[in-house]
Amino acid sequence: MILLLAACGQMNGDAGRAAAAGDQSDRIAGVASVIDGDTIEIHGQRIRLSGFDSPERGKTCAGTNVYQKAALFLSDQIGSRTVTCTSTGKDSYERSVATCSVNGADLGDLMVGAGWARDWPKYSQGAYADSEARARAARKGVWNLDCPNDLWGNRKYD
Repeated sequence: MILLLAACGQMNGDAGRAAAAGDQSDRIAGVASVIDGDTIEIHGQRIRLSGFDSPERGKTCAGTNVYQKAALFLSDQIGSRTVTCTSTGKDSYERSVATCSVNGADLGDLMVGAGWARDWPKYSQGAYADSEARARAARKGVWNLDCPNDLWGNRKYD
C-alpha cells in the first residue's frame, strides 16, 4: 500500500512538472522586432499581439501614414528591452497570438491608450475598452485625425 501511494505521488509530481513545462512553452521572451502596429517578431517567431487592432498597410488619415505611425509608436515602446509574451494560440496565418508586455506594461494597453490601435472586444473581452474611450476623449493618435470610414477595413468591433 505504501509503495502504491508513493508511486501515485511520483506520477502526480511528474504530471505537475509536465504541466509547468507546458506553461513555460506558452511563454516567449526576448528582444523584439516590430513588423507593424500589432505584430512583432522574437527569435524568428512572428507574434500577433492579442486583443487589439492597428491600422493596416497603406492606411492614411489626413495625409498621415497611420500604419507607419502605429508601428513607430510600438517600436518606441519596445526599444531594445525584453518583451515577454504569453501565447494563447495561433491565428489563420499560423502566427502565435499573444499578450505581450515590456517592463510589466501591456503593449495592447499602451497602443490603444495612445490612440494608435483600438480594442477588439471579440478577442480582448473588452480589456482595452477603457483605454480606447480615454484615447478617443483626449483625441489621441488616429482619434485626432480626419480618418476615412474604411480605416479599419470591414472588420466588426462590437
